[in-house]
Amino acid sequence: MTNEVTPSSNQQIFDGHHDEALSRVLETLNSSTDEQDLSFVGQYDNAVLANLVESLPEAYRQQVWPYIETKRNWEILHLLQYETVKHLFSQLGEQQLNDLQHYISDAEIVEFADFLPEKMVDIYLEQQDELTTSQLQDALSYEDEQIGRYVDTHILRARPNSSVQRIKQRLADKADKHVAIYLVDANGQFHGACSMTDISNAADATRLAEICQSIEVFDHQQMLSDVAMSVNIVPGHAWHPVQKDGKIVGAIALSNLVQWLQEKSLDVVINDGPSDEEDLFTPVPTAAKMRAIWLTTNLATAFLASWVIGLFEGAIQQLVALAILMPVVASMGGIAGSQTLAVALRGIALNHLQQSNLKLLLNKELKIAAFNGLMLGLVIAAVVSFWFDSVPLGVVIFIAIVLNSLAAAASATLIPFVLKKMNIDPAVAGSVILTTVTDIVGFVAFLGLASLFLIR
Repeated sequence: MTNEVTPSSNQQIFDGHHDEALSRVLETLNSSTDEQDLSFVGQYDNAVLANLVESLPEAYRQQVWPYIETKRNWEILHLLQYETVKHLFSQLGEQQLNDLQHYISDAEIVEFADFLPEKMVDIYLEQQDELTTSQLQDALSYEDEQIGRYVDTHILRARPNSSVQRIKQRLADKADKHVAIYLVDANGQFHGACSMTDISNAADATRLAEICQSIEVFDHQQMLSDVAMSVNIVPGHAWHPVQKDGKIVGAIALSNLVQWLQEKSLDVVINDGPSDEEDLFTPVPTAAKMRAIWLTTNLATAFLASWVIGLFEGAIQQLVALAILMPVVASMGGIAGSQTLAVALRGIALNHLQQSNLKLLLNKELKIAAFNGLMLGLVIAAVVSFWFDSVPLGVVIFIAIVLNSLAAAASATLIPFVLKKMNIDPAVAGSVILTTVTDIVGFVAFLGLASLFLIR
């Protein structure tokens, strides 16, 4: 009996390696000793290192990156989120950029051209032959998400009546590695694609038209977003033909489309909604029961917030402005908290947020909340002071907004992590609890301060 390695077990192994690497790095960097040797990071594979870099704040990334072999840098950079790569590049020194220059290729020029140093791109283009330089410049003329930017021109064009033997000879004669074989007639009309596997398995006398398959053709000006959402995948074909002015000019890898989908899926802010256990046509009684649990919870928390407001009924009756301004305080805390919650949920989904770096994220979010709370609080205080002709009221709402912003950041960071530990879906329950915290803290801070300093 053999031990089969399942995808879930592979994921568990990866998560284990990532958790171990993250813990060791943070333990080393936070140690009180002068020697902080991070050479052990080289023992981990590229995927783990990419996840490690994503899980560290800026200052820590700068300390870890020099310990990763330069020849592995580009491979790891391709695994990072685009904004992470862009920010990391802005922190690299002259020597690090020079070292990277030795290992750069067409893929890096195309993928990261928007922020690569102009000198690095120029040096690479100067080292290429005229044809390669022309192709790269043509690719860079497209927008970042247009198909034409990612076209690989290493394709083999053949006539439909050509024999398999002829194609095998052409493949053997060429030094370049062809990524795909496309059939075109004398007029450039596309007739289909032949997979490398079919070519290898077919008899030499077989005509290509007999083994070709119909496959979707993309236009060079199409956007990755449009193509990725509707592409029809043909088994055995990892590349799709791209045409320009009616002629096949190259191919685009399906991996580019998959990568686009993965990146864009992370940009979706997770709001209140049904659990992922509910599909599109879950029976009505089952779906209603699942949703009612959290709707009831939300109702209970709403009554709790109303009870808190009731504690300050006397103050509200004496100063009607408090009732008018309460939603402002609660809304500011709720919006700030939802932004932090989205970041935390993304970190959990990508396995970037762990117990070992939770404090680092909390510190970062509190600093952001303090900055935005102070800036926006001053603006709101000025408006309120002018609107109600009361500077003390402006000061009170300023303090309440700052306190609620800090509470929102702290709770939004910790709530999803705690819920995950309790095996509760943080994407569904997180916003309900967060709303309760920001409402109660906002009302207590605003109404409490008003009762102390404004009501006589």
